[in-house]
Amino acid sequence: MDMRLETLIYDNYKRLNENDKHIWSYILNNKKSCESMSIQELACSCNVSHTTILRFAQKLGLNGYSELKFYLKLDNNKKYDLEKVNIMGLSDDINRTMDMLIQRDYSDLFSLLDNSDRIYAYGSGQMQKSAVEEFKRNFLSMNKLVNIIEGSEEVKSALNYITENDVVFLFSHSGENKFMNSFAENLKNNDIRIVSISKSGNNTLSKLSDINIQFYTRELAQIGENLPIFSGSQFFIICEILLLKYLEYKKLK
Repeated sequence: MDMRLETLIYDNYKRLNENDKHIWSYILNNKKSCESMSIQELACSCNVSHTTILRFAQKLGLNGYSELKFYLKLDNNKKYDLEKVNIMGLSDDINRTMDMLIQRDYSDLFSLLDNSDRIYAYGSGQMQKSAVEEFKRNFLSMNKLVNIIEGSEEVKSALNYITENDVVFLFSHSGENKFMNSFAENLKNNDIRIVSISKSGNNTLSKLSDINIQFYTRELAQIGENLPIFSGSQFFIICEILLLKYLEYKKLK
């Protein structure tokens, strides 16, 4: 996955208005100083509101300003100081995840899918959002429409139209994203069924979910001081396995 801000701008350019282009122009010309700016400081420098900065980040498919700064820090790391690279760890995590997914019984999940009025899905970051898109494409081939919840503003209004007869899939790497877990708590309080996909372990999101599908992952590399690299391929493997297992489930019914 390309981690450059320029790529996100190119992929989402049609969504940007004049304010967004002005913000990007300022960031492009002041990358190093922007890396340490708060959202209020960047807004002041661009002569816009902090909500305009937040909307700009969301139009790029990012979860918020902190994720925008993460991408900016990656861009500014011209010299990749790799403290460790664990390729064999990636292979091990994928193989262990595959073994676990293949052996799992999905009848509880597929029964829930077939008996729900509507299916919703939300991803907590750029990689997770891409996996949600893949999940939607896969199940559309089975005449199952997955409604993607786009951005934090739509998350906030989602409880106005999601009912207890629906099911919501939540894609999170750590299972500890505060914004997503707050959303999950609200869903749970409204008796809405939750299926989460997150890394293995007893994380907060898994405990809030009716069904949790886990995958194995570890830190594979470290760029600089504070940029750990994790694999995101497991999200897409899960999407493929769910489709194949659902086909098998329907065939046996």
